[in-house]
This record gives sequence, structure tokens and C-alpha cells, in this order.
Amino acid sequence: MPYKGSTRAIVHLIDDDFAVRHSTELLIQIADIEVGAYASGSEFLNDANPKEIRCLVIDVNMPGMNGIVLLDRLRRGGVLAPAIFITAAGNTIALRDAVARTGATVLLKPFKPGELITQIKNALDLN
Repeated sequence: MPYKGSTRAIVHLIDDDFAVRHSTELLIQIADIEVGAYASGSEFLNDANPKEIRCLVIDVNMPGMNGIVLLDRLRRGGVLAPAIFITAAGNTIALRDAVARTGATVLLKPFKPGELITQIKNALDLN
């Protein structure tokens, strides 16, 4: 469900896989962090307000606009919010280059629930 206004910390989750997106969204909600979930980069770009982005969790391998292209586009648009790439693809050259260029961190799927929450809390300075 996309974000519809709040003063709480907000995480924007972009993942094309419904099961992963839904379970990750629930995980973040259980940690008492508000989350907006999106099925694609274009859906996210159409719905999200760049001024309200506090943290991004982005799947790398998505059809259409992949996560690397999405984050590059956001960075060029001035969005400097912390970003966490989630991927099953491992440590590719393109991913390493994207991390160096964007400052994102990487979590490999399948990740432990606590690992993602720790990364998000660190990004939001909630620890």
C-alpha cells in the first residue's frame, strides 16, 4: 500500500515479486516502521513524493526499470535518502559499481528478517 502521509519514519519498498514484497512489507510494519510498497520502479515514481523519502529498499532485478536504474534516476533527481538493494543475484560488477556510485548497501536474498530491520534502523538513525 503506497504511503499516504505521516510524520513517522517511512521506508519505500520496491519489489516486483508479490510474495517477497508482501512479506517484507509485513516485516517492516511489525518493526513499527511505516512502509509504502510498490510493484515497480515506475509505480513508485508515479506515487511517491521525493521530499518524503527517508529510506529505500529496492529489489535489483525487476522487469522494465531495474533497481539500479531506479536509484540512479533518483540520485540524479537529488534524492539522497539511504538505499538498501536486495538481490538474489549476488555480487555482480554492475551491482558493485552501483553501490560505489549511489552509496547503497546490499542485502542478499534470502536475508534474515533481523538483518533488514537493522539496516533500515541504521539508515533511519533509529538504533
